[in-house]
Amino acid sequence: MRSNRLLVFVFFLVSPLLARAQSNNPRGGHFGLKAGPTLTQLAVSGISPYIPKRTLDPHLGVMYRYRFQRFVLQPELLLSSKGGSFQIERLGQRETIRNRYLYASVPVLLGFIPTEGITLQAGPEFSYALNAGQTNGPGNRTDVGIAVGAHYDFLDFLDKFSLHVRYVYGLNNVSPEPLATYKNRTLQVGIVYNLYPKEKKKN
Repeated sequence: MRSNRLLVFVFFLVSPLLARAQSNNPRGGHFGLKAGPTLTQLAVSGISPYIPKRTLDPHLGVMYRYRFQRFVLQPELLLSSKGGSFQIERLGQRETIRNRYLYASVPVLLGFIPTEGITLQAGPEFSYALNAGQTNGPGNRTDVGIAVGAHYDFLDFLDKFSLHVRYVYGLNNVSPEPLATYKNRTLQVGIVYNLYPKEKKKN
């Protein structure tokens, strides 16, 4: 329910801007700075006493976006916290355990532009855990996921900004418990500040 409410809130927040979306028609490639919230949870199977819950965490990083006609290649470097949280019952009381799986992630996305200002994207995401084996950290050092999402460009005074909405489906077992399987599930909403190259003045 919380993830559905977040999606509805984001839609109503950005819908007036999306109606005026455009692409800025970048020539070649450009860099960008990115930050935003991540709604994260673990998909749990096997023997585990924990009940997974969603957690809202930040992510930040840099991207490089290269456009060739209607196709886009977009690698990124992100720092993010995943893992969600757990609830467990002890002595008749519920206790919340906060996971903090800190990752350096490299998504490599391929995109297609069906109409100017909107890019549909998908690709792999390779992650390296910075706190594997530590308390409330993941049990596996690496994770690989499949990322699917969309990219929007804005107009007028927001012409240097873009919006990313993305879902990442983790494939690796990151559980520190031997009899359980934990897999990362994340929904990311990111605002990008595009560092467009300056246009050369014509003589």
